[in-house]
Amino acid sequence: MKNLLLLSLFVLIFVSGALAQGQRRLGPPIVRGPAPAQQLKVVPIPDPLNDFAKKGLPPAYIFGGDADPALARKAAKLILSDDENSLPALIGALVTAGFHIIDEKQKILYRPEHPNGTAFFDYEVAGMLRSSKLGIVSSLEKFGGVIKGNSQILKGIDIAGGMLRDLKAARAGKDRQNKFLAELIFALGSGTSDLSTTQSNVNMVQLSLIERRYLGDLAAAYEEMSGGMSMFKSAPQNDLADVSFVKASFNGMPAVLSRKKALIDDSPCPSIDTAAEARGYQKKGEKILKMFGIQHPGKAAMDEYFKDISGGVEKANLITSYLKLIASNLFIEIDVDIPNTPLVRTKSNLSTENGQVRIITATFKRYFPHSAEINCVAKAVKMATGAELDVPEEGVLKDVPVKWEPLDRAENSPLYMDAVDRSRLDLSKQKTDAAGQNKVKATGKEQRKDLTKIAVNPVRKNERWRVAVATEDMDAEKDIPKILWGSLDLRNGGILGYLLGVVPDVLAKMALKSFRVDIPVKDWEPCSADWAGTVHYTRDLRKTVAVKSNRSPGMNSAGDGVKTTDIHEDVLVTLNPRTPEEVAARAEKKKADFDVYGDYSTKFEGKRENDPCCGKTEGSFTTRFVSGTDISFSAQFPYAFGMTFSGGDSDYQLGFALTTGPVKSRVHDYERVDDSTCDLEKGHDDQSEGTAWIQANLASGRYPTMYLNDGVELVGSKTLQEADGSTVTWEWELSRCKQPRN
Repeated sequence: MKNLLLLSLFVLIFVSGALAQGQRRLGPPIVRGPAPAQQLKVVPIPDPLNDFAKKGLPPAYIFGGDADPALARKAAKLILSDDENSLPALIGALVTAGFHIIDEKQKILYRPEHPNGTAFFDYEVAGMLRSSKLGIVSSLEKFGGVIKGNSQILKGIDIAGGMLRDLKAARAGKDRQNKFLAELIFALGSGTSDLSTTQSNVNMVQLSLIERRYLGDLAAAYEEMSGGMSMFKSAPQNDLADVSFVKASFNGMPAVLSRKKALIDDSPCPSIDTAAEARGYQKKGEKILKMFGIQHPGKAAMDEYFKDISGGVEKANLITSYLKLIASNLFIEIDVDIPNTPLVRTKSNLSTENGQVRIITATFKRYFPHSAEINCVAKAVKMATGAELDVPEEGVLKDVPVKWEPLDRAENSPLYMDAVDRSRLDLSKQKTDAAGQNKVKATGKEQRKDLTKIAVNPVRKNERWRVAVATEDMDAEKDIPKILWGSLDLRNGGILGYLLGVVPDVLAKMALKSFRVDIPVKDWEPCSADWAGTVHYTRDLRKTVAVKSNRSPGMNSAGDGVKTTDIHEDVLVTLNPRTPEEVAARAEKKKADFDVYGDYSTKFEGKRENDPCCGKTEGSFTTRFVSGTDISFSAQFPYAFGMTFSGGDSDYQLGFALTTGPVKSRVHDYERVDDSTCDLEKGHDDQSEGTAWIQANLASGRYPTMYLNDGVELVGSKTLQEADGSTVTWEWELSRCKQPRN
């Protein structure tokens, strides 16, 4: 019995000791050996226009203030800017002009406050902008010519002249929404033409606005019009249930949109057998004729007008729809291959002893996620126009311009980059070959000083480049069709080629699709007590909260409503260690190289009630509004960075303190008044410069993982959830020589 008690006590002590050991706080993983090799990284650079095929449309840019000509010119400038605001600005401008934006099932994606009875499909919005940026143009003369076709009964109608005269009249008229739209159309010609004659080039955004505002889909949604300048007559302000959209589809079938149902064909290829005689086309034809001042000539003659004008509108609509559908669905991917990474840079300072050489191969591929729809439209175009169209093929992009450009400062670059094709030495002016590939050569640079005879520390680096299919070096007439249509040549495209043309250098220098390529490099630094390498910080936040405003007696409130906040911060820090001599001389620590990007957005959708600021009777005035601020910034500069490290081979503590200092930013501050019973309520839309500042800390702690070999490497990451709901991620690749024990 005594032995049994002793055994039980022994087991209890053993188990308790084991449990106690299990509760010990262990240090971070320590690996004796090198860190895993760096890998090539290819990151698509966000671009709402390029991402539409897979992600859909982005949020609209919200314009504040009155929809007047000044705001139209500001909107056009943003649309033509060829940056991340271009597509959101186009969406915002269309909504301001009164257009609904809908998807293929006629679900409303963006609703205007003051509808004009007309809609654009989402693919049209993305497609018209991309087509414009590719330099695809037409003219009012060509557009009117396609509508008239070979019709004897229409040949005497000056369609192009009528549209231009009416545009100019609307631009000088009194209707505010019409003035906004007319000014927008003219302002969007910057870089194309001044739209002074019917032969002037118009880009695809201009052409789409004119087509939708005057013809086709617009006509059936307008009230009956009298003669004279009627094309810009205001649409009736109907309840949404009464809004009617004629589907901007490929068969011309009207579809009625209501709160309860949408009359649509769910098949991928709607019936297109009798497009010109489709239900609703006679009404459409009658209204179009009235737009051009043609009085009813009697039923028999009117039937001929109906047939010809409806067929002409259908042709023009089909051709532009085909182009916009292809352009919006174009999606470009890139494969990049670098064998045997990382590339090792030399330790020598002699140009005759450069480091390793690697050939980087980038392969560009073209995809069309909605090819069934494109094929369907091609059949419709053939039926309506007789034009034979090649449905775009997916596959590699052959013989198109490619642009490589560095993202880091040249003095910090560990590599030389050279063209493999010696006939094209400029990396910004490369071309893909018959396999859709472009090759460049990366060579390890010589060092600034000889490191071959001193102790050195291996440092993990990434050489960052942007690579893109670029339009700025394109032969427009040859290269654009290669990208959009494959073998189709616009010059020989029948009625398609007659309506559409291509001009070079129309808008900003545009990249169809851009990628960031991080090339892994093993570099060297003189062995010292300082750390070398990189620290990457990101912060993301999206939240929506309900706001209930408090107001002092007799004072107006900020309003009750919903506030949405979007924040993205991105900071890449590259450390610059001191040399052993500088450390021994107790020289100041060197500043790190910062690459900073940020985007902050706040939007408040609110309502002010019982507003005393508009009169003596409190409670008589109510305002609905949208207000907010968008702030964006990016910069590269040297700045101090805080890093703490303590410990040895078995345990350590690591922490970071990041601050960027002031960074110049772009600020968009707006308030749009959607509805108010107060005449004093006015919105605003202001652009200005400001200052942003990022500060963040990673508290000192045990973070994986430390690798011990000839030196010390810290390679790891930590993701944190902040109190405000934001997600913060730290990533680091750091190294230094082992320090002798005191």
